[in-house]
Amino acid sequence: MNSKLRVAASAALVCILAACASTGENLQRETARSIGGNVSPDQVTVSDVDRGVTNVKWKATAPGGKYECSADDMIRRVLCTKK
Repeated sequence: MNSKLRVAASAALVCILAACASTGENLQRETARSIGGNVSPDQVTVSDVDRGVTNVKWKATAPGGKYECSADDMIRRVLCTKK
């Protein structure tokens, strides 16, 4: 019984971590928020996503130009700079 509980707990943890991953939609939303200027997430195109253990980097294109962005693994501290 103990091994079944351990497997179930591990599976639940994997599902929780997968839900917190930096999805394309999350990156679009946080890019729009970071660059401001009344840009909506659907106006942002994300590319070249590089996911590390503790951070994520990506490139974005929005109506105002092209940006290079980075954040922590939970996309809490987003920084986008115009290129």
